[in-house]
Amino acid sequence: MKYRGQSDMPTLAVIGGIHGHEAQGPAACFNLISVLGYGRDLKGTPWPDIVSELNYVIVPIANPDARGRVPNSFVGLATQDILHYDAGMNLAGERHDPGDVDCNPDEMMILGGLFNDAGQHINREKDPENVRSPEIRALMAFTADHDPDIALEFHAHSAPPMLIAPGNLVPDDVRAQQQAICGRITERAASEGIQFQEQIPVSDKLSTSLYYSLCGATPILYESPQGVLDSTAPWSHEQIIDGCMFVTSCLCRELTG
Repeated sequence: MKYRGQSDMPTLAVIGGIHGHEAQGPAACFNLISVLGYGRDLKGTPWPDIVSELNYVIVPIANPDARGRVPNSFVGLATQDILHYDAGMNLAGERHDPGDVDCNPDEMMILGGLFNDAGQHINREKDPENVRSPEIRALMAFTADHDPDIALEFHAHSAPPMLIAPGNLVPDDVRAQQQAICGRITERAASEGIQFQEQIPVSDKLSTSLYYSLCGATPILYESPQGVLDSTAPWSHEQIIDGCMFVTSCLCRELTG
């Protein structure tokens, strides 16, 4: 969906559900829509930095195939429970190890959340001249129509919150901007008692960089905790969503100066 604030204001793109086993992204997107429509999220919390004057492009579920076939939450379970559903399980009952390549769905007992129904590893689309998956083609076309200034993509892992700077296809000045923005978010998190990982790693293997190459937006990826009990970040559902909303609100603050 698109939300129009003031035409001369910047635009923030927010994308969830690239990976089907990471349901907090879609949930955060729907909470953002609630804030824009009613001034509060779905549990009644206001986020004053998320202002209606900005323009927004929101894609809650970018990979509906995968979102429809995996559980809605791993909170309270173990890391091993996620491993059955992220990359999937082959016919021998072994966890699939995809690396950065596609898989054959006919060879899978459980087709993991990393893939669409055709077995395409859509988060590894790195060639702007040859985007193969229909999900990424549609996502980039829709996002580019609205010229976002920053594109935030939600992901999740079993560790504490972490921001990642997608680096392939991104020039040095934009890389510097990514590091500066993510550094300010991490500092603000620390001041509010939210423990983010301090390092801002650069990844050169993500389709997330296409937001810059095809849409002109500064791409930022947020990895939230999954809430598993054997993690150093056994967050609750509320903490997970609040973390996503916190990062979104920080980016809104960046865009409003």
